[in-house]
Amino acid sequence: MRIGLTALLLCLGCLLQAQNEFSSKQYQFIAYDKIPTWKGVATNWNESLKKVYLFDVEQYKGHGNFVCYGLKTGLRFNQFKELVRHPDKRVYLPIFLYDLRTMPIQKDGQVYTWAVRLEDYSYTDSRWSMERTFVELMEVVERYIKQQVPEVGKGIAILASPSASLPNLTIREGIEKAGYVTMTLGELIKRASKKEAKEKTKIAPKQDGYWSANVLNEGVAVGYLRFVKEGEETQVQSDFKNILLYQQIPYRVPIANGILTLAPQTPFSHINLLAKNRGTANAYLTQQLPSDFRAKYENKLVKIICKKEKGKNILTIEPISEQAAQLHWSSQRKLKIDLPKPDVSVRAFSHFTTGDRSVQTVTCIGAKASNYALLYHELPNYTRPGFAIPFYFYFQTIQACGADQLIQTLLKQKHQWTKERLHKQLETIRNAIMGATLKEQVFKELEIICKQYYKGKKIRLRSSTNCEDLPEFNGAGLYVSKGFWEGSERTVIQQKILEVYGSLWLARAFEERDFFGIDHSKAAMGILINEAFPDEYANGVALTLPNPTGTPSIHINTQYGEQSVTNPEGKAVPEVIYFRQLNSKWYVTESKSSIHNIFVENATLTPLVRQLQSACATLDTLLKKELEHPTHYGVDVEFKIMKEENKFRLYLKQARLLNVNLPE
Repeated sequence: MRIGLTALLLCLGCLLQAQNEFSSKQYQFIAYDKIPTWKGVATNWNESLKKVYLFDVEQYKGHGNFVCYGLKTGLRFNQFKELVRHPDKRVYLPIFLYDLRTMPIQKDGQVYTWAVRLEDYSYTDSRWSMERTFVELMEVVERYIKQQVPEVGKGIAILASPSASLPNLTIREGIEKAGYVTMTLGELIKRASKKEAKEKTKIAPKQDGYWSANVLNEGVAVGYLRFVKEGEETQVQSDFKNILLYQQIPYRVPIANGILTLAPQTPFSHINLLAKNRGTANAYLTQQLPSDFRAKYENKLVKIICKKEKGKNILTIEPISEQAAQLHWSSQRKLKIDLPKPDVSVRAFSHFTTGDRSVQTVTCIGAKASNYALLYHELPNYTRPGFAIPFYFYFQTIQACGADQLIQTLLKQKHQWTKERLHKQLETIRNAIMGATLKEQVFKELEIICKQYYKGKKIRLRSSTNCEDLPEFNGAGLYVSKGFWEGSERTVIQQKILEVYGSLWLARAFEERDFFGIDHSKAAMGILINEAFPDEYANGVALTLPNPTGTPSIHINTQYGEQSVTNPEGKAVPEVIYFRQLNSKWYVTESKSSIHNIFVENATLTPLVRQLQSACATLDTLLKKELEHPTHYGVDVEFKIMKEENKFRLYLKQARLLNVNLPE
């Protein structure tokens, strides 16, 4: 959202540096619904004369996009990242500049009216190098601001929590020795809204055992409550007798009896989709934990009830005895998903444009590719050409490299092995696959497709198994997808394909299939081939849900640019709107994007909202038509919004059924 419209433009000739962005507030947007913010880039980093540019977030979708088009460098995003991440190559530093003049922060007698956060680009700096870089960045930004507003006041250096991202609080001491106050973004938001912060700190359980929370998936969970500190998410092992309480949002949650987080989740995150698919209670707490919480509950057996009653979220936590816990665990239904035997009779790539639809099935090319073929044929205006590598080539590869024998050994002996031994064998299988050599036919067919449809473009190789995107097994985030540019060397293409094949035997994927009783010997990997979506204007997920009062409702979760909706980084908040019925004209705004409005207050994209509603209605009917209980399911649709020749266009990336009525 822009809140100022008077200033000099940021371009003159080759885009000379403007002198009054900070003073005029041009290009500001509102972050976290309260803090006026700019996106910017510090340039010429390895030169003596460094510059700061603030840019229009409505015109440029991100830092890399601005450097490419605004500064007219022509750099691709990967090239831009390389010139950010490494101190020896560094040319650019992407920043957020927060304007605190309307909400100044006072500390130790000083007034602070601005703050700077350095966007995390997986920096390779040493701690000393990062400390020195951030101090210099603060100095550069301070000089830039004081050229426009000499009496503007002091600035705050915004650092991430330890291990969350870079730069983080491990360099706090050095920054403060240089004379700059440091805060985390969370601390800044709280200080900028003192009243809200005070109200939050006063929240306490309504009564013993009741907690303020947002329930994303209802259910009852019984297990040992394990507190997972920020930075330790990947160390957690699968255990059905655990309830996991995460300090931050993990990328993925292993098998557990229940999930709680202290950081907000979105209804469309991979975590919640997995929770719905597993029938696992899932919620996030909206209150601070009392000082005695961990002593009272951590590593102890508890029972958690997550439910919604009359529009209210109810979360209870109470101790439970070992006997009652054992009774609950024994009563929980053992999930079992039967996979049909893979069809390996199809020995050529599947062309959705001209191919036979009778072989564009889950048993031949996997669910993701099969569903995309449906999208392509039924909604051609919202899709791009697609192709699939059928299962035949996966089985041909694992047989040629001997991985099939390793898999047989694993399946025969897995019940006798420890988890460590099992994981070691899975790693051995993946290594064998990565050492394989693809047949000539794969390269030839791929070359024909790339030259005809993807000249000069980036191609996405998306995992498409027979054990994901199924009505009873979602499998969100289990496997990997890879990309390469048209014209890449064969060695690069081979590595990418083999990485996708090998991901079928990742520990997380194996454990999830095991939990659902899936026969691993029937698991097969195909690959969906698509054009990638670089520089998207927005990405999102739409979910239809059964509605007893009429047609299904639809929830649309969207985020600006390339920031993920399903796995948001840091404190990013997506835009969420809700239609009570698929054909409703009006929606409820559940949250605004912390980065930039997409559909909300944006009449330009209203036609795309209507298109998305219509597409979801079509898919809801098509994907449910052969189900015995269609009212038990919703449809999960991923989409992109692209700006092409100054026009916005909707593209559908994938669609799948989601069981929203799995038992506890």
